[in-house]
Order: sequence, then C-alpha cells, then structure tokens
Amino acid sequence: MSKTPVTAFAGIVDTVAQLVEAVAEDQWTAPTPCSDWNVSQLVDHLVTGQRVFTDVMAEQPTSQGPEQSAGTESTPASLKAAVRESAGALAAAFARPGALERTVRAPIGEVPGAVALHLQTIEHLVHGWDLAQATGQKALFDDTAVEREIEFARGLVAQLPPAPDGPFAMSRTAPTDAPAIDHLAALLGRQITN
Repeated sequence: MSKTPVTAFAGIVDTVAQLVEAVAEDQWTAPTPCSDWNVSQLVDHLVTGQRVFTDVMAEQPTSQGPEQSAGTESTPASLKAAVRESAGALAAAFARPGALERTVRAPIGEVPGAVALHLQTIEHLVHGWDLAQATGQKALFDDTAVEREIEFARGLVAQLPPAPDGPFAMSRTAPTDAPAIDHLAALLGRQITN
C-alpha cells in the first residue's frame, strides 16, 4: 500500500522517537554531526520545532520560539516523553482535512501546508540521522519517503545560500551505494563516513 506524505511523516517521527527512547544515559551530552547541538540540545530543538509547527498548522500564535528551546526539557525522561507527545500532535495537525492545501504562517514566512510538511519531514529525517550517528544507532527510515524528500531538498538547497548565511552547510556527496538517508544528509552538508 502506497504511503501518503502524511502517513510517511507519521512513520518518520515515530522512528525518531524510537531513536530518542534508545539514547543511553551517558549519551545525552555527546556531540552530534550538527555542530550546534549535543544529543540533548538536538532533541530539545526537535521538540520545540514540533510544537511550533503544531501551532502553525492550527493557525495559532506559536507557543514558543527557537529562543525558548535551550533547556526547556531538562531531563532525559522529560525529553523522551516530550518528543513522543509533540510528534503525535504534529502528525495529527498535518492529517487534519485541508491542512496541506491552505497557506500557513511558518517561521520562514507564508507557505502552503504541504511545504510545511516537507520542511518538517526533512528536519526529522536529517536530525534523526544526526541522532543515530551520535548514538551509534541505525536510522531505519523508509527509502521511498527519503527519496521524495531528496527531490524537494534539491530544489530548496538551490534557492538558499550555504552557511554561514543560509541554514545548510555546503552540499557534499555520499557514496553511490549509500542508503538514501545518507544522500539526503550529504545534500544538506553532513559528512558521510564509511
């Protein structure tokens, strides 16, 4: 059965939540491939983004912004609970009738709901990859969903300047036989090692 973008997203955030739930006690301060954050900060960033985009999709003022993310979920247990709860709320918000067809006011400006879904899908895929790399886990994402987001991300990257002015580091390449998730991570500037 073919997955819709919304059902694919629900599966992706579930996979990310499973990665978070498997983080060992001594791994929360470990560095991640995303140089701005350690594991705890990365998960906190995901939770904040989930809550912000849930509000965006509900056409409500956002309950918190990026400046409020640092340290809001202070313990591993609270982070594990928060990521699961906020992921479920966001998946439900995207699944509401008409959610993808209307224009919403996202942190980057007004976009169709379908674009907001792409942005959050890519966010979860790449940060899920970051988390897996940092904690020695496998990020078992659906290749078809990842490949769909690679196509969207290519167009996005072409429109944006690379870091430090843009949100992504310079694109890199992954080995041709690497999994699709590695190709997406490399496209968004992650170094892929064998």
